[in-house]
Amino acid sequence: MIEIPEFVGLDPVGMAQKYGLTVEEVKAKTDFELMVDQYAFDMRLNKGRLPTIDIAGQLFYVDIRMDMLRPKDDFLSKGILFDEIDHYFSEERNAYLIPYDPKKHEFRELDYDKITEFPKDLIAVQFPFQKELDPIGWNRQGGWNIKDDLKKIGVKGHFNALTVPWQETYLPAIIKENLERQKSKSKRENRK
Repeated sequence: MIEIPEFVGLDPVGMAQKYGLTVEEVKAKTDFELMVDQYAFDMRLNKGRLPTIDIAGQLFYVDIRMDMLRPKDDFLSKGILFDEIDHYFSEERNAYLIPYDPKKHEFRELDYDKITEFPKDLIAVQFPFQKELDPIGWNRQGGWNIKDDLKKIGVKGHFNALTVPWQETYLPAIIKENLERQKSKSKRENRK
């Protein structure tokens, strides 16, 4: 086993340039102190403040312990359960891409076998995986060291989900396939 020195010792000049500090300031810090937002880290770890995410104007708490995005100030919404959206994680986007009901503030499953047009009452939203949304909660839930991967991922107190046009999702291909299937079925039935 070898121990690699911290970046603040290996390249204090480069780290000073990257973080807009003097070389002396960099040398007085650890990589963790420099690379991780200490305010966000303190608010999450010591003050217990859960990260938040804005999804189409509705604020949600990232609640890893409850395995969900829990809506703030909307007690009629069941929120967004990570177990329910697990299969909506896109490797290509490295994020979840889900159908979302902006009126009920909930995830809504689509009937992919029958859908033939874009949903009018739903939008597609994209947001990061739980580990990125709340790495401290993720580490705590998994029984890992609280600081694992924080230098790489960072700690943020708030996120904004992206609204993605349906045309830029997986849905156009599914709709096309369903329409072609319906057309073939109709032709077969007309021949009878």
